[in-house]
Amino acid sequence: MAPSPLYTSPNSLQRRLLNDIAEIKQNPYPNVHVHFHDSDLSKACLILTPDNEKPLHLTISFPAEYPLRAPTVRIQSRIVHPNVFGDYICATILNTVEGWTSAYTLKGLAIQLLSFFSSDSIEQDHGGQVVNLAEYRQRNPALSWDTDLSWGLRWSDEPLRSRPEIPFSCEACAFGPDWTPPHIRGVDGDSQRLNGAAVSTTNPNSKPRRSKLFTLPDEIVLLLLSNMGTRDIFAFADAVPTIKSMVYSYDFIRIRELQCFCLKKSFSEAKLGIGVSVVSGRHPIFRSEFDMLSQEAFFQHGIRTSIQGVDFDKWLPLPLSHRHWNQVRTNATACLKSIHDYAGMATFAADDVDVLYHFMNTIVVQFSTETELGYTGPDSRSTLSHASEKAVESYFSLFHLLLCLATENAKVVAGANRTVSRFLSGPRNKKQFPDLGHVLVAALISDTGLTEELTFQIIKEAVLRNVVWMLDPTGADMAELAYLEPSSISDYRLINTFKASPTSYRLLMFLKLFSSTARPPNKSLVEIREALFERHGAPPPGTSTLMAQQIHEIHEIEGFPAFLASMGIKSIPSKSEFTAFLRRTITESAKIGYSYIPYSQDKLYMIRKVREREVEIAEGVHITPELERWFEFGEKWHRNGWSGRASFFPNHGRYTQRDPNSGLRGSWVGGRGRGRGRGRGTW
Repeated sequence: MAPSPLYTSPNSLQRRLLNDIAEIKQNPYPNVHVHFHDSDLSKACLILTPDNEKPLHLTISFPAEYPLRAPTVRIQSRIVHPNVFGDYICATILNTVEGWTSAYTLKGLAIQLLSFFSSDSIEQDHGGQVVNLAEYRQRNPALSWDTDLSWGLRWSDEPLRSRPEIPFSCEACAFGPDWTPPHIRGVDGDSQRLNGAAVSTTNPNSKPRRSKLFTLPDEIVLLLLSNMGTRDIFAFADAVPTIKSMVYSYDFIRIRELQCFCLKKSFSEAKLGIGVSVVSGRHPIFRSEFDMLSQEAFFQHGIRTSIQGVDFDKWLPLPLSHRHWNQVRTNATACLKSIHDYAGMATFAADDVDVLYHFMNTIVVQFSTETELGYTGPDSRSTLSHASEKAVESYFSLFHLLLCLATENAKVVAGANRTVSRFLSGPRNKKQFPDLGHVLVAALISDTGLTEELTFQIIKEAVLRNVVWMLDPTGADMAELAYLEPSSISDYRLINTFKASPTSYRLLMFLKLFSSTARPPNKSLVEIREALFERHGAPPPGTSTLMAQQIHEIHEIEGFPAFLASMGIKSIPSKSEFTAFLRRTITESAKIGYSYIPYSQDKLYMIRKVREREVEIAEGVHITPELERWFEFGEKWHRNGWSGRASFFPNHGRYTQRDPNSGLRGSWVGGRGRGRGRGRGTW
């Protein structure tokens, strides 16, 4: 559905068209030639010269709403093509709302059309069939149509070979049968200039002089560079080390990229932010493609779709510089409140920063899910690198906004301190803390930061919340771990408790990794904020590469010792200590209402013995003929089609769909979830 502008600002749209014209004129693309009509800039001739093909003449008509709406493109040159019908071009980018985005520029559109007509094969939208163009033209030699100078079109069934071809000519751009690309014209004249006075020579005996370019202030040089194309800047920087140093030290390329994808305005010209999609509910979810979008584009032109075609509901400004933050500060708090209300959130925090807690946590959860899917792919390293780069930049952008609010409003930090303090003192149940990831985000702006003690308690709570999913048939289906073996050390329990919830523990490691990277030790919130302002909200150089390596290492972790070390726990418990802790979580989970044990220890022993033949029998467990019959006619066949195992959920099987973040969030409805004040600092 096309955007419906709330208020039309012609100047911005006209300026966008002029910028597109300037871009393709100043930095043309090979085999693409554009001629605008002097009397009407909304109309243009586009001439494409595919390799080894005749030039193609097309016309472009820009609507008043461009780039909100796609331009109309028609072709006048004769061509046999499965997606060309008369003058009509059947291309997704031109003829569907989903195919067009206001992020496309005139140059980008022209390049896509050149690729469209240069391809050896074309994929059809309907059915996904791929058509080989050479074979298609051989099968359809009689398809033809005629044109006249007024671009009128009429179909003809008469074979092409039986009548003379009427070549198309255009008075506006001088296109015709003898047309040649501009860069080919006047070669002789250019050669004469190369051999004449136009070429300056240097006396070989003269001493080289340092260019006065290097005496100019950096600000002037950067201003000159701002008028160059990105490709030219890179070439210039590679040729001149001084320029290269300047470009990277001032984060010049990133600044150029920080512009509205619709209106192409920079953060010095407009208020920039991101589009946010909102899924309301008990656990609201916020997502964004993090494409820069201006306030004007969102509110005045009704842009509600990202570059990739993802819909969003709200707009959130970002602090891209001190000046930009001063301009959007009021907007930021208003937008956070709007998002908070739209999501129907039950929690309330100063400046509605709980929206950012949810948002930052969602970024890591989504990243964890993507890496789970992509890690085993054919190019897992590349997948991890790309996913981590996007996730890290997104996380730091929101963290920068959170820092700006926290350093200017003492109530924000006070709220974070209360969250951390309440969690440490208990109770830490799902009712009080539905999402453990939020505690980690709150710790980022708390006075104490992310301490080992806080991490320790989060781990204990996460293991406890994982119990029901470890035991239940809808989860890992390891009911045998509900049997409480008398052994001081149980390798079976140590190994399989981790295997039951690897995704949950990896997510916890990712959350810790992102948090630790965002808030380095021995730095104040103001210092971290200022460093982010210098980088315009970007993470420190090399962060994404380093994290990609750490993420790969996280995926290699297969047990609790390495997991605890990754989480920053310095004193790793002994096997007997951790076995006892894991055993206690079984009884404690049932006691507080997280889970329900539907079987006696007698039956659970029978289930366990199938998986671990040498398991010790606990005191009080009795094997009776009745118990053996129960096992023989049911549980014995559990992994061979029998599905009569009872639920371990506290409401006896009435649960909601499992969340991949289940170990870190309340994932079922029911259970009392009573508070508890467990001892701190010991397993």
